[in-house]
Amino acid sequence: MFKDLNKIISNEITEHDLESFSVIIGESPSKGARSPSLWNKVYAAENKKTKMLPLDVSQENLEELFLCLKANPKCLGGAVAVPYKESMFNLLKDNLPSEILSIGAINCFYRKNKNPSEMFSGTNTDGEGALASIHTFLSQEKNKNIALLGYGGAGKAILAFLLRDFGNKHNMSVFNRSSFSKKQIKNLPVKFEKLNELQHSISEFDLIINSTSLGSNNFPNETPIDHNVLINAKKKAIIYDIIYDPPLTKLLKIAQEFGLETINGLNMNLVQAVLAFQYTNKTFFGQNKIFELMNS
Repeated sequence: MFKDLNKIISNEITEHDLESFSVIIGESPSKGARSPSLWNKVYAAENKKTKMLPLDVSQENLEELFLCLKANPKCLGGAVAVPYKESMFNLLKDNLPSEILSIGAINCFYRKNKNPSEMFSGTNTDGEGALASIHTFLSQEKNKNIALLGYGGAGKAILAFLLRDFGNKHNMSVFNRSSFSKKQIKNLPVKFEKLNELQHSISEFDLIINSTSLGSNNFPNETPIDHNVLINAKKKAIIYDIIYDPPLTKLLKIAQEFGLETINGLNMNLVQAVLAFQYTNKTFFGQNKIFELMNS
């Protein structure tokens, strides 16, 4: 069933007798991605012959993989992991809704109208998923200073939803390792700076969100904020790292040493998985039931 697919990916799919399937695409999702176990809990509860499959693919084979999936009516779509959120956006940009075009990255792709004969479209649930963990803080407080670290696919999605829901309520700053293009930041009511500039202003921020990959299982000994910089953070600052693997990153460990409130990415990962599942699949379960199943 997956003979052509296995020629493109670097892992191997051995499943058979599936009526349909979804996927998670990344460099190595077979080595620890959480989405397959979450989605497959719901498929099992629905008694469907459907599974989410991890597809490890190189950048050079990504487009070929996409075309292979598009041609297979049994493929429902699925999730997109780093570092392919922007590349998949480019492959799908002619079929994306306008609000996603402004983000420039997707983490979910699906058949329009959930019809196997339709083209793929895409969305980005990172922003909505990330805000779930901090929504109460953002809603109840006013005029807080928020620092977003990283302006890749996840960072752009989080900023888009922050501006949409709280742009008139709080002050936003984005810090990135690489330079910003004028096109990226045009007309956005946000202060943009290089990441190394954070050391001069960290004491101003009430909420610091890490959307970089520093501290993930690929870079476990790295942190976007060094010990000697984080020591100057506000005593009541919240440090939110959207990474969920590991659940306690180096950044969060340092923050806890200083007694700062910390949040990891486990809840965000679960919420965005629920949202992505609903975009991709025909299901008779409501959002609360899907969340309950995935969280069991």
